[in-house]
Amino acid sequence: SLDQAGVFAGCVADAALLMDVIAGHDKKDATSIPGRSYGFAAALREAPQKLRIGLPREYRKFSTPAADRIWAKAEAVAKAMGADIVEVSLPSAKYSLPAYYIVALSEASSNLARYDGVRYGFRAENYGDIADMYQKTRAQGFGAEVKRRILLGTFSLSAGYYDAYYLKAQKARTKIAGEFAAAFERVDALFMPTAPTGAFALGSHSADPVQMYLEDIFTVPINLAGLPAVSLPAAQDERGMPLGLQIVGAQLSDERVLAAAAQAERVLAEGA
Repeated sequence: SLDQAGVFAGCVADAALLMDVIAGHDKKDATSIPGRSYGFAAALREAPQKLRIGLPREYRKFSTPAADRIWAKAEAVAKAMGADIVEVSLPSAKYSLPAYYIVALSEASSNLARYDGVRYGFRAENYGDIADMYQKTRAQGFGAEVKRRILLGTFSLSAGYYDAYYLKAQKARTKIAGEFAAAFERVDALFMPTAPTGAFALGSHSADPVQMYLEDIFTVPINLAGLPAVSLPAAQDERGMPLGLQIVGAQLSDERVLAAAAQAERVLAEGA
């Protein structure tokens, strides 16, 4: 339920062109939305609108020196766009990361149960009986992080813990989505960092999974709430790594998000 198919592009206009090609209802995909037309490139051709840009107060608590650069850039870009800047409150922000990972790991446990060496994927070569084949296949076929996620997800779905973890995470998810919906009654889009740091060295967080998960603090709430978002390169950290400005919109406001991103992109290109 947290899967998100997105695109990488050299500019917002290219992303819009590609989205026009790939967006739409697929009758074989129960998660796609029927009865909705899309016009991403056309939305960019319309005259820019004066926007109300929200800055989510609680997410500043998760800031870092790198993220501080994006918060400052967000205000500067919004002002240069001529937007009204509104501070919005999302008080359940602190629950986003634990709720996300309980849901994601539970779904990983459920969905990866089929990979037992019988019909899908890898199968161990040397085994005794079928139980031994299951065990060796899953032991050899999954990496350490996948095994960690399966174990934690299986725990949160198990009898006696389901209500305490998975069900509570789903309630938090509903609460978080409701707070975003309320915020978008006041603003057209939210500006916030994409990540708390720039790109880190491969393997640098391997010994500390929690630190790795914290890198997602600004993006997992968007997945939980089912919102469209765009990330634009907007600054650099002290090592010269790019830092992203994330532009988030209400559910099904994808065209508006891309149009706002196009405005922000022009402002950034002008050196805001």
